[in-house]
Amino acid sequence: MEYLHYPLKEKLVETLDRYPVQLVTDLDTLELSFNVDGLPLFKSSGKSMWPILCAVMLSPVTIFPTALTCGTKKPTDLAFLEDTVTDLTEVLTNGLDYRKKNIKVIVRCFVCDAPAKALIKNTKCYSGYYGCERCTQRGIWLKRVTYQETAELNLRTDASFRAQTQPEHHHGPTPLSDLPIDMVQSFPIDYMHQVCLGVTKKLLFIWCRGEKGMRISAGQVQEISSRLLQLKSSIPSIFARTPRGLDELERWKATEFRQFLLYTGRLVLKGVLREDLYNHFLTFSVAIGLLVCPTLVQPHHHYAQNLLQYFVEKGCELYGATFLVYNTHTMLHLSTDAIRFKGLDNCSAFVFENHLQTIKKMVHLGRIPWPKSPTDWRRI
Repeated sequence: MEYLHYPLKEKLVETLDRYPVQLVTDLDTLELSFNVDGLPLFKSSGKSMWPILCAVMLSPVTIFPTALTCGTKKPTDLAFLEDTVTDLTEVLTNGLDYRKKNIKVIVRCFVCDAPAKALIKNTKCYSGYYGCERCTQRGIWLKRVTYQETAELNLRTDASFRAQTQPEHHHGPTPLSDLPIDMVQSFPIDYMHQVCLGVTKKLLFIWCRGEKGMRISAGQVQEISSRLLQLKSSIPSIFARTPRGLDELERWKATEFRQFLLYTGRLVLKGVLREDLYNHFLTFSVAIGLLVCPTLVQPHHHYAQNLLQYFVEKGCELYGATFLVYNTHTMLHLSTDAIRFKGLDNCSAFVFENHLQTIKKMVHLGRIPWPKSPTDWRRI
């Protein structure tokens, strides 16, 4: 494995220099978010990069890597976290000295998809029997691990995680435990991976590619696709992508699943999808819409939680017990994160995705997996 580390304190000072002087002068607290994810580099080889990204949560958000690890497989141990943890511990303890002022630094969250989250927390993966990072429920094998319990769940806490009260959930210690953070609540359920690329994508694949009884006809698929394409001219420029037909479902991006869930799906499915399935989808769409909106989440989070509870339980009834896989199960815990971070967009991986692609575009040779010159390094 190849490894490169950049001192966090130096990078924070360099980043703050880019913001307007007045903004930084009035700054008393600096909030940071972190992301760890695997980034495949080449189609012709298995070489991948595992960057640790830091986001400075000012407007606009600035993202930079604190460490880069590159190899033919994911890191086999957690040593790649140690330099970042050491740097972060120092700034959390002592603050950041900037222009004759000491700025308090806090960590908002670590945003990761399920495999990366299990890696850096050194816990069982989502496919394991004790894979849920929020509750102690033991999964049940139904062709895959599922979580059948939906009420009165025994929740994990920071204290129970650090004490490893359920040893079946842990592989061992993690360097992140040295940080003064909540080892459960500081690792939110990622709205991008688990809602958009998880549950929303699962529903669409059930309808289009699923078993007989749940699968819609070719004519219905064509009608939904036609309606999606008719909406293209009506999509505001604020959206990164315009709708594509269901024939390209395998190539949809996370932003397209998000757009379908929150906006277009309610329109194009009405009158085509079976009524009970449509109402079930509508429950999910409304719940996520409330939890995404920073002004609606606080007054309506109880309602959103009830909708998600119904969505999971009704999903088991409509689609069978195998519907209650890890991603579906975590919808029961989602409203907690939405309240804590004042909206799901404030704790999602969407903000990090563009920067991952920026890093990937800078890699031209497998034997030189990252820029070597200081000028190139500052660009990422």
